[in-house]
Amino acid sequence: MARAEDHRTVLGRVDNAGPGWPGQPEAEVKRQVDALDEMLARPEGLDVLVVGLGRSGIAAASRLASAGANVSACDTKPLVDGAEELRNAGVNVIAGRDGPELLESAELVVLSPGVWLSHPLVQAARRGAIPVIGELELAWRLLRQRYGSTLPMIAVTGTNGKSTTTALCAHLLEYAGLEVFCGGNIGNPLTLALDVPALDACVVEVSSFQLEHLSSDRALDPRVAVWLNLTPDHIDRHGSVDEYARAKTRLFLGQREEDLAVLNADDENVWRYANTLPARVQGFGHAPGRSVVAVIDGRRISFGDFELEIANPRLRGLHNSENCAAAVLAAREVTGECAGWLEAVQSYPGLPHRLQTVGFAEGVEFIDDSKATNVDATMKSLTGFDEPVVLIAGGRGKGSGFERLRKAVSERVKRLVLIGEQAKRMAADLEGCAPAVVARDMDEAVRLAFEAALPDGVVLLSPACASFDMFRDYAHRGEVFARAVAKLADARE
Repeated sequence: MARAEDHRTVLGRVDNAGPGWPGQPEAEVKRQVDALDEMLARPEGLDVLVVGLGRSGIAAASRLASAGANVSACDTKPLVDGAEELRNAGVNVIAGRDGPELLESAELVVLSPGVWLSHPLVQAARRGAIPVIGELELAWRLLRQRYGSTLPMIAVTGTNGKSTTTALCAHLLEYAGLEVFCGGNIGNPLTLALDVPALDACVVEVSSFQLEHLSSDRALDPRVAVWLNLTPDHIDRHGSVDEYARAKTRLFLGQREEDLAVLNADDENVWRYANTLPARVQGFGHAPGRSVVAVIDGRRISFGDFELEIANPRLRGLHNSENCAAAVLAAREVTGECAGWLEAVQSYPGLPHRLQTVGFAEGVEFIDDSKATNVDATMKSLTGFDEPVVLIAGGRGKGSGFERLRKAVSERVKRLVLIGEQAKRMAADLEGCAPAVVARDMDEAVRLAFEAALPDGVVLLSPACASFDMFRDYAHRGEVFARAVAKLADARE
């Protein structure tokens, strides 16, 4: 994996590089940013190590290899899905290990979102002055090289609601006639936007994991950055709520005065940053104020010059009024108008695993909300139901308990069916709120929930937990739920 000496001496190594580049003067950070851009502008022969071979890592490795880089890609899994395709594309796939010894010839390290900054390989790269970036930053730098500043990015972050807001915002822009790439943490790596011949806008869901991997606080410069909410999540990775919030703020620090920050004015953990950000601020919330330009009253939202009432069943719950307000503010900034958006909102098809009806059996409705992977997401989903539901919940915890669910469960749940590693903890934390039973697997959970919901109730899968104890991911959990529902419905015919 040798690289041409003349190319290497022009660029050199990025000194003391790594996520955040802490404590360095701004001029030095700019020099290192420019060096990264130059490196990616001429990737032929560049020795790159991609760490983590999920969707983001595979997309990054494929793109860099197609551009002429010498790419190695590693993952701890002994069997990597897509490994053969990567090898055919010229990528050296290293399965079953990801140690620092793999850095021997690396000039650039690209991280998948699941890789922690404390990983020994990442720490060794920083000590060795090897630049480290995430797939999101890689993709945005390459898109900037193609489009310059003409391609607007709308970037959406928050603890909950990111995927719905991202998809709804993209839907609004497409309704207005724009060619849009919708991706990021929602499931399509931003690198895939480079496969689209001509784009008018990118709408990107951005997680705290991706923001943690930025090479500097100014690595992203979205035209519009949206912060929906902030509640405790991923504390096992970030260490504290303050560090989790600090990661979120990095989305806004590369913006300019003429850009727009859209913030939840009702969430004090978000709104307290309103006066600290470089861009203009527009808020959404339930009370009018100086910067609150989208005022929410139940399912009705007033934007000053027009009002919108949500009647779309795929946007059930008050939290989706907030998501809709944020999406409209963001999309309006790019299109400059909002004609026909009432129809656009009503035609929004929704996303899989977000309050998605997947079947009926003898009058009982089954709703898949598997994307609700934390307590606050489940709390918000429960507010969308007027009558108590049967709730299937549980899975792998994220370092906190479930006491904050007590009020919502007491008011909105008539029976709990619990699954996974946290079933016993959840039963203890929610004792007295609703009768609870533990199920061995999803089939049993669906059967027990169905029996409790008869004759015409609702069964809601909204786990408040991660899925990795029993499933590949939240989508797989939702698919298993839908199959169990279909099997039960067939048996009851």
